[in-house]
Amino acid sequence: MKPLVVGELTLTHFKNYASAVFSFGPGFNVIAGLNGMGKTNLLDAVYYLCTGKSHFSSFDQKVVQWNAPFFRLEGQVKRGDKVHKAVIKVKPGSIKELSIDGAIVPRISQHIGFFPVVVSAPGDIELITGGSVVRRRYFDHLLCQVDPDYLRALMTYNQVLQQRNAALRQRYDDISRITASYDQQITGPATLIFEKRKWLASQIEGLVAETYAILAERREPVAIHYTSELFEYPYEVLADRNREADINQMRTLSGIHRDDFDLLVKEKPARDFGSQGQIKSLIFALHLAKHRLLAQQTGFTPLLILDDIFDKLDERRLQQLMTMLRSEAFGQVFISDTDSQRVTAYLPPEDVCCIQIGE
Repeated sequence: MKPLVVGELTLTHFKNYASAVFSFGPGFNVIAGLNGMGKTNLLDAVYYLCTGKSHFSSFDQKVVQWNAPFFRLEGQVKRGDKVHKAVIKVKPGSIKELSIDGAIVPRISQHIGFFPVVVSAPGDIELITGGSVVRRRYFDHLLCQVDPDYLRALMTYNQVLQQRNAALRQRYDDISRITASYDQQITGPATLIFEKRKWLASQIEGLVAETYAILAERREPVAIHYTSELFEYPYEVLADRNREADINQMRTLSGIHRDDFDLLVKEKPARDFGSQGQIKSLIFALHLAKHRLLAQQTGFTPLLILDDIFDKLDERRLQQLMTMLRSEAFGQVFISDTDSQRVTAYLPPEDVCCIQIGE
């Protein structure tokens, strides 16, 4: 597997960082410091460099430092045998520009997957307890990193769906004809998305089960069931069957935007019957399975970002996780905690780069 390593990262007006430069090691990077000092912000800067967006905020206005007009990220990233210079310049509401080795990337979306990345954050419990949109977004992010066709289809579907719903709210006299026109545009992307999600569910379920068995010491089986109305009818049939109901409700009631990935422990929904330990193990099993699948599909070892993991795992599961992360399957890992020694106690000193925030 080809390596992917962020060597140096320069932050300018990014969240609480007015100006800062960080150098990282190729193995474990432990970001330590008191709460509120910027550990998570630094991890988010790494993620932003990889994806062109923040993991924690949908709006760049919340990413730029308070009272600053712009922010800038610059990173040296080794991708296989080549070191790339990645620069992102953002002036919220005006400019968002990304360049690789001096060449402007026409669209930020074209950057997704070039630096594959997996992140674990405190809000991950929503993957289990939250609504279907959270799980769709999680698995969509994986597919978008490995399949440009999927990304384009998803963007098209969401755009046309938004237009269709807007038309339904307007209650035009010829709304049946208008929605039928939108359905012609949306059928192809919907079908592609459905097939890709089916493929993903078939690929990742075994990886999740295998990883969970290690973390939970093989105590119970887990499964992922992909549910979609398109298993029963093609999108164009669903749209035709529900057209009158869509008009009455003024929104699109059927389609792949209603899909879900049901997460099960011992054949029961994890959200309803999973213990705290089972849920935490399942979340990390999802992340590590995502990491393995990204590596298989891209040929590069993805970056792994783990924010505040000590609040998520007990001693035994943490030991199992660290043992797994020391294997050759994992490359550069970023871990945040208030006390670096809590992390380094599990790791060989020669593999660790410690960065103290706030000193």
